[in-house]
Amino acid sequence: MMSLFTPVRLRRLAGFVSTQVAVQALGFVSGIVLVRAMAPAEYGYYTLAITLVGVASVLTELGLATAVLALGGRLAGTTGALAGLVADATALHRRMAAIGLGLVLPAFVLLMLHQQAPLPQALALALLGGACAWCQVRSAIALSVARLAGDLARQQALDLAVGLARLAALALAAPWLLDATVAGAVNLLAAAATFLAWRRYLAARAGAEAPRDAPGAQTPALREAVARQAPNCIYYVVNGQLAIWLIALFGTADRVAEIGALGRLGAGFAVIAAVIGAVIQPYFARNHGVAALESGFLAVNAFFAALLAGLVGLAWAFPAEILWVLGGHYARLGPELRWMMAAVSLTAWSGALYSIGCGRGWVLPGRLGIGCGLAATLLGIRCFDLATVAGNLALNVLTAGVGTVVTFAYVGGCLLRYRRTRLIAS
Repeated sequence: MMSLFTPVRLRRLAGFVSTQVAVQALGFVSGIVLVRAMAPAEYGYYTLAITLVGVASVLTELGLATAVLALGGRLAGTTGALAGLVADATALHRRMAAIGLGLVLPAFVLLMLHQQAPLPQALALALLGGACAWCQVRSAIALSVARLAGDLARQQALDLAVGLARLAALALAAPWLLDATVAGAVNLLAAAATFLAWRRYLAARAGAEAPRDAPGAQTPALREAVARQAPNCIYYVVNGQLAIWLIALFGTADRVAEIGALGRLGAGFAVIAAVIGAVIQPYFARNHGVAALESGFLAVNAFFAALLAGLVGLAWAFPAEILWVLGGHYARLGPELRWMMAAVSLTAWSGALYSIGCGRGWVLPGRLGIGCGLAATLLGIRCFDLATVAGNLALNVLTAGVGTVVTFAYVGGCLLRYRRTRLIAS
């Protein structure tokens, strides 16, 4: 395991994690401000808007940032190649965004109207969410380049500055006019500021790498990578937001708010996701030694197994204390809290394994991941009450657990085949 977690890497990781904890603490406090300041129905609208941003980001990106990371790792040191790769990825994203947003935004407006939201607010939240998603994808492409270059300090400084500004804006608005639309506008300003900062970063790197490859030189490889990842991306974004979509269709805005509020307690998983994206995935993308890959794979899985057991145990032992931070509206959600902790732990575990596989080019076949996931979903629909928060979270636990097992088996199998190939070659 020390191949992944060497003393040098542990020191770097400790510095990264400590700053990332501060970033996520700002996000957590911002979320609590929103939960406590908004009426449950209004917070339900905001939860749907945040879900829109997540869905639109994935459907307009479809693994493009991961493709830049994987291809960029192979192009490192090639003059102009990385700058050309980013330019081709940006051009491809423009076309993907036009299609993806054209499909997602009308559906979101209809869902908001189904939840009795006023039409002007539904339209405003759709436009704010679409713009926020566009900025996030462009930032993700740039962030892939920064991660390849090891520029973690730049990312963290930007995250801290934007997080502080966002918290200040929400705190100022909370006593006066904080609703779903205002919160969505604040989120867009934060995303736009992040995008502009990363745009300047890319401009500086592109200038240093001139001349670029011919325009479109990397587009075929990017398209191939996106085509391989797209089915899984579409499935996982739908599956990951399934609880909110189903409760929005079969329940009320208050029930949507309860799922959204419980989700705030999983803010710490953003730290784990940041570590996976900034440290673990590039490690697997760059490293070709069998022993290092195997020890890293075992270390990641051991960590998530311990995390799952610890968080579910805490939810069983101290539900009232944990729910206190959300306020009186959500104090009765003890059983739902346990399901939520299990669901987010398994989802993060599955996502980490999928990211590791993508970093190596071992993309889980859609027929395998989607087929097993759909089977689990259909089983859960028959077994759980989807009009309740607990029923939807139980469905998430089932589908996330199946996804974790399937992804572990596939990536582990690819690692074994890679080992055999290297042994034969040597």
